[in-house]
Amino acid sequence: MALESIKNQFTGLPMASLIGSPLKAACDAQTMLARSTVDFIKDVGFDGDKTRTADFSFDKNIVTGKDASGKDIIEQNRVSMEVPVLAIVNVPSLLVDEVDITFDMEVRSSEESKETEDKKGQFSVNAKVGWGPLSATAKVSGSVASHKENTRKSDNSAKYHVEVHASQAGTPEGLSRVLDIIGEAVAPKAIDNKTSDSSEMLEQLDKVNEAGRDVDVERAKYQVCQTKLQAAERKYQEAISTNEAPNTGDKKSADAEKTAVDDAKKSAKEQQDKLEKKQAELEKQQMILQLIRQGVKKEVAEKALPTEDGSGG
Repeated sequence: MALESIKNQFTGLPMASLIGSPLKAACDAQTMLARSTVDFIKDVGFDGDKTRTADFSFDKNIVTGKDASGKDIIEQNRVSMEVPVLAIVNVPSLLVDEVDITFDMEVRSSEESKETEDKKGQFSVNAKVGWGPLSATAKVSGSVASHKENTRKSDNSAKYHVEVHASQAGTPEGLSRVLDIIGEAVAPKAIDNKTSDSSEMLEQLDKVNEAGRDVDVERAKYQVCQTKLQAAERKYQEAISTNEAPNTGDKKSADAEKTAVDDAKKSAKEQQDKLEKKQAELEKQQMILQLIRQGVKKEVAEKALPTEDGSGG
């Protein structure tokens, strides 16, 4: 009887609802999460039909050439970048990746019935008969006891536990490719230099750099000539100092060293002239570049500079 009662407790439980309802709720939650991702992309990534962008601007130093002393000429330019917002923010992509459903039901049923009946009977008669005065005594005693106990005990308990885990899912492959394309497209939009024509400025920059390289070459040659001159002077001093009273052969050797010194001085002077000429050309090209940056056309800037004879172009 007890087993049948426990069986009846489980009969009719809506197991399909107990298990299916949390799973359906998890599917609905996943749909809401996916819709929130789409809404985020639409609201944050787009402004109507156009991509929403963030503008960044900064100053960038550009080496435009070298001056007469060999130092870099640095020009500061304003650079602006137009970056899509989706490329610099995290796109939320939550995913319900685990659902745990736990249903525990415990039925404890017990029934106890106890019946006790006690009966007790007692009878006593006393009689007295005499010939004298008439007397009689009678006594009757009886007792009945009855006890009945009935006990019933039952206990039912149920536990229903649903646990849902959600985590940040990886970026979908399609969205990853779109973001990669966007990232590759992020580049400086423009170099703002309104004071000059960009094509003329770039052309003049090439001339300045070329003139700077020519100066470096001539300076290196001049240093070689100076080294040779110092070596020739040292040999000449050794030739005239080791012989206080030189003979004819020693005198010819000293004269030869003196001639070598003169030739080295001549070569050094010629190389110095070439170096100064290249330095003057570099300064000229730098002045033209400076005028172009100020908005002067290249042709006008070239004519405005003095020529070698000191007159205008």
